[in-house]
Amino acid sequence: MHFLRATTALCPLVWLLAAVPSQAGDADLTSPAAFFPGGMLGVQIGSPWQAAKASAAFTGLTCQSADPSADVFDEVCFFKTSSRFEGAQVIDGFIVRKGDRLVLIGAGISIKNLDDPLAEAVMRRFQSEVHARFQQTGDDVLFVNLPERHLSASELAGFAQTAPVLLVELQPEEKELAVFYGYLAPVNAFSALTPN
Repeated sequence: MHFLRATTALCPLVWLLAAVPSQAGDADLTSPAAFFPGGMLGVQIGSPWQAAKASAAFTGLTCQSADPSADVFDEVCFFKTSSRFEGAQVIDGFIVRKGDRLVLIGAGISIKNLDDPLAEAVMRRFQSEVHARFQQTGDDVLFVNLPERHLSASELAGFAQTAPVLLVELQPEEKELAVFYGYLAPVNAFSALTPN
């Protein structure tokens, strides 16, 4: 995954979440384990950082600390993997730490082109495994459980720190699906860095 080319990918995401109601209530914020029971590559967000880094799915970890002014994350580690997801090769990715917890897993899933049946198989598996009421479709697919009512700015900030989301971005130039599984705030921040 090529994450260091700056673009604006999800600037409207924060507006979307503040403006679009769903059937989920404020009190029933979905836990990561209920949202995506198996996690990504067998690892669940919210897990202790050291345990996540020790996962056999991640090889060749190279880590770097965040700029001290960053408020969304403290450290990011890039990895290689030989894992497969619904028959598609997972190429590489990254994991992100805030405090002592894993807050985001990003992975690149190899596809041949826009019409690759593997891309459809991957999306069908996400649809069956991710328990989300709202799915935005198009080139990007966002799985999220939205609160029932509109959120104030401070409520949205709190929601973004604890709401699990899964974002799949189609990146035809890279011949991959970029998958971001994490809490809303880090997913929003890192997806803005992808070429889309």
